[in-house]
Amino acid sequence: MYFCNKEERNMHTTMDLLIEKINELQDICTENGISHTLDLPQIVVIGSQSSGKTSVLENIVGKDFLPRGSGIVTRRPLILQLIYTKEADEEYGVFNHCPTKIFRSFEAVRQEITDETNRHIKAKNDVSHVPITLKLYSSKVLTLTLVDLPGLVKVPTGDQPKNICLKIEEMCKRFISNKNAIILAVTAANVDISNSDALHLARTVDSCYERTIGVLTKVDLMDPGTDIVDVLAGRILTLKLGFVPVVNRGQNDIERKKSIRLALEDEKIFFESHSSYRRNKQYCGTLYLVTKLNNVLHEHIKACLPGLQEKINVLLYENQLELSRMGCVNLSPKESILRIINDLNKKFTDVLKGNCDISSTEIYGGARLNYTFHSHFSKFISSLNAMESLKDESIRTLLYNSTGSSSLLLFSHTAFEKLTKTSISVLKPHSLKLISVIFNELVKIIHAVCQSVVGRFPSLNDKIISCLIGLLKKNSEHTHNLVSSFIDWNMNYISTRHPDFIKWNEVLTKEIERTEMFSFKDDNQVFKSKDKRITFDSPPNILKINSAISEQEMMEINIIKSLVVSYFEIIKKIVVDQIPKAIMCELVYKSEEKMQEILFSEIYECKGIEDLVTESDETSEKRKRLEKNIKALKQAYDLMCSI
Repeated sequence: MYFCNKEERNMHTTMDLLIEKINELQDICTENGISHTLDLPQIVVIGSQSSGKTSVLENIVGKDFLPRGSGIVTRRPLILQLIYTKEADEEYGVFNHCPTKIFRSFEAVRQEITDETNRHIKAKNDVSHVPITLKLYSSKVLTLTLVDLPGLVKVPTGDQPKNICLKIEEMCKRFISNKNAIILAVTAANVDISNSDALHLARTVDSCYERTIGVLTKVDLMDPGTDIVDVLAGRILTLKLGFVPVVNRGQNDIERKKSIRLALEDEKIFFESHSSYRRNKQYCGTLYLVTKLNNVLHEHIKACLPGLQEKINVLLYENQLELSRMGCVNLSPKESILRIINDLNKKFTDVLKGNCDISSTEIYGGARLNYTFHSHFSKFISSLNAMESLKDESIRTLLYNSTGSSSLLLFSHTAFEKLTKTSISVLKPHSLKLISVIFNELVKIIHAVCQSVVGRFPSLNDKIISCLIGLLKKNSEHTHNLVSSFIDWNMNYISTRHPDFIKWNEVLTKEIERTEMFSFKDDNQVFKSKDKRITFDSPPNILKINSAISEQEMMEINIIKSLVVSYFEIIKKIVVDQIPKAIMCELVYKSEEKMQEILFSEIYECKGIEDLVTESDETSEKRKRLEKNIKALKQAYDLMCSI
């Protein structure tokens, strides 16, 4: 027990108030289940089962109040809040799980810790991360908050769960990972410091040991002639907050009921009389440890306050925003649905126009439609080649067939139209596919918008989605017919008067320059059947051109290819420009325009709408949780403002 004189108490009054405020904040967070969201400044005690961790805590408090025994005794985190009170004779404990009951017997406190642990954990040797909060009021303590955790073990024993070692380590790590936690690493002095389980675990989250205090127990049990002076001086391992040596009661002392008061006196005598420690005795023992912890916690709290207040503000805003997105619960069914319809329509429009929450990680909503039109579709159509599937041999055959029974100096217009229509027809399936792609994007938008606006009403959500997808399908079919007709128009009527169409004389001049002259050769082998015998008879059933392409034919082929490619490039530009316009007008905009009307007629005016606006159990629980969080965070905010 730490005995304080008046001067010391006056000095610590402000410190006590600050720590007590953080204790209140800890209670608010623990009771409302939001402890994990706030990194509260606190001192977390870790150590192996045999390190003497329990004795250190009891010496700090000055009372025997912690469960003892073999195996794992501490099976739940214990948030121990020591609170100074001016009433000299008042010493009592209060648990957060039974706040109206005062425990004046510390034996009763010990039993309640055991009972509450067993009430929460059915398995005898298992552990839980759910904490027990105990407030101890006394005139003989410095205000301090400690979190006691189960002792670290390396090997399961008896009927302990096989994963008990990992569970305890993960629990300890969860608490000490808090960047605002001071780690009190308890280690036996008669063990090589490099083998300390507590320091090893602390280093995993505090690699430079900037927030770790080392407590060295069992200093009196070291071999004669040995000491820990080098460790205390930081010559073996450097901790920014240093090491503190203590002497605890041994097992025999506990069994003989040796009081903690007497044990503290013996501890003081030990350090004052030991040749290795007496020179710096003021930095040794439990009394110094308590003072150090109080000062360190106070300074640490002051450093953490600005960031803590900002974090509370952010969490409060986020919870309020999420609750507001869930909508009101005090509206009539008709009012709720009307508001939802209006919100859906506005949200859908905002998503298309880019007025919604802007993401920096992915393209979303209307921007995806724009990207699909002008980056994906446009690039693909531009890459298509009119002559890709047509070989020169096929074109030559087509040219012969297009002349019929007459002989032409050059190819007929029929051949040009035939090849042009064939190339344009390639654009049709890709244009129709674009409708499907945009349709799917709109469905995604509808699902996302409905989830954010009406997700809390599962039945209504499903009905609205079904209704809107039906609207999209109807407009999609109309758009499909329009786009299909548009491609047919351009395919069935070939207009060579387009200003961008290549001029005939230009093509002819270029081709003449390429060949330099016409070479009309009489090729009696133009028509050859597969039958090698030369006879004058009826033409065979299958007649193909087997001779090499002549210069005249090559010129005709090149000319018609130039013309077809020129016209195809024109149509590609038209398709890239007009098809997105058609889809936007007939599918996107018409769906947007009709959305409110169809929802009003099919949802608002339908029977049994009361059943549609019933929140799911999951949504109801989420609403309650958010309301609880907001209430707790407001309390936390008010508390922080009072500091």
